[in-house]
Amino acid sequence: MPSTRIRAALAALAVSAVISSGALAGCSVSRDDEPNASASEPTRTPTPTATEEPTAQPSATVTVTASPEPSTSPTTGGPAPTPAAALLSAAELPQLNPTSRWTERRTGPAGQQPFGLCQKFDLLTIGAESVVERTFASGTSTAGQQVAVFPDAQNAVRASKVAEAWQRDCAKRVKRTGLEVDPISDVAVPRGKAWWYLASFQRGNDGHFHALGLVLSGPRLSLLRMDHDGQDHNYPAGQDPIQLAVKAVSARLG
Repeated sequence: MPSTRIRAALAALAVSAVISSGALAGCSVSRDDEPNASASEPTRTPTPTATEEPTAQPSATVTVTASPEPSTSPTTGGPAPTPAAALLSAAELPQLNPTSRWTERRTGPAGQQPFGLCQKFDLLTIGAESVVERTFASGTSTAGQQVAVFPDAQNAVRASKVAEAWQRDCAKRVKRTGLEVDPISDVAVPRGKAWWYLASFQRGNDGHFHALGLVLSGPRLSLLRMDHDGQDHNYPAGQDPIQLAVKAVSARLG
């Protein structure tokens, strides 16, 4: 595993072209917790059969500058929580429905695979110093959470902008992949920033639904994802499981 200094330098070289080309210009569309803030969200139906799954292609990355991680929490003044402390347990992760309970599958250092349908690189590649991951299962449904620590808050913000750019690029590939990607929706949190979006495609007789959320607080960033098959993905406004998960993580990210 390369040192933090080497990894940061590699990340900086990888992203300079993207940053200078303006790939990250423009932030996500600011919306309420749910589209239109209606009493209930319209039933989401999947798009026509996908001819291929989305593939990861090199795109937006971030420029990383080395600086020490704060030893105290910016909000409490006490010791900064460890990344693992922000991982939700199976009991804390919101369920997809009242009868489908999550069970924990694995907790440990994150690998080098992209996390999420639209992600193109892992968080270490775009500048994180360390990343821990926990995965879950409930029948055929899966979920996961990653918590990453960046050199400083500025680099964490840049990484969040990269994730937004990946979502926009993912949405542009609808005709080629059969993937439908909703716009990013902001989530109100006490501190930092949070958002989520939903993507879907046809899988056999059902649709496959993929929800991804992001929470940003200081030099820490957490990604959450939930995947399930079904006829629709329909929850009351503000009650989508990924939204509830994002809020729960924000309260403990530190």
